[in-house]
Amino acid sequence: MKCSLAPHPETLVFTTFEEFEVHYAQIHTNRCSECRKNFPTEHFLGLHISENHDPLVAARKAKYEKTYRCFVEDCDKVCSTLQKRRMHLQDKHFFPRDYDYFIVNDGIDKRSSMLRTRHRRASSAASRALHRNQKNGGVQQEQQSPLQGAAHIQDTKGPDLERISSSDPPGEDAAGTSPASRNRDMEELTSTMSALKFVPPSVRFGRGGRAAGLSRH
Repeated sequence: MKCSLAPHPETLVFTTFEEFEVHYAQIHTNRCSECRKNFPTEHFLGLHISENHDPLVAARKAKYEKTYRCFVEDCDKVCSTLQKRRMHLQDKHFFPRDYDYFIVNDGIDKRSSMLRTRHRRASSAASRALHRNQKNGGVQQEQQSPLQGAAHIQDTKGPDLERISSSDPPGEDAAGTSPASRNRDMEELTSTMSALKFVPPSVRFGRGGRAAGLSRH
């Protein structure tokens, strides 16, 4: 028995008719006429055409209507998102978590299992680990930055600033006046102003042609 149908370019030879039937069912029976992808069953082929090549379904999907039918033929469940369909398949039909739920889009060409390949799972785990390490590195850098900033400020305090701060004696300002001296000057000024309050209102300082001094009215 021979097979020269697409998609394989060369002619395949089979020793028995049973091998040819298995090959034909797997490769040629449920193949999409639009994108030439192959699917395991007629139901999966119908899901593929509906979700990828049907403009009416695309219009309903744009309106957020339920368009994702269940993978199980006897189930009438229709979901609004791919995530909800995946949860339905896992909860109600006990699909494995590593099932390739994108098989309805990608087909089964060059595949030997309906599960996700180990390489894809390893790549996903490696990418998650890399993202986690980068995130932890960024947190550690943020935690160290305040200490590094304080050390930088302490280092930038040059000898000039230390010399200026150490040159002023304690208790004196830049003009060399101590707090005790300022207090004495303030007390003398206060006593002088208090003495002026007791001058009689009939006595005033002479002005004009009179001699300078006090005059009484």
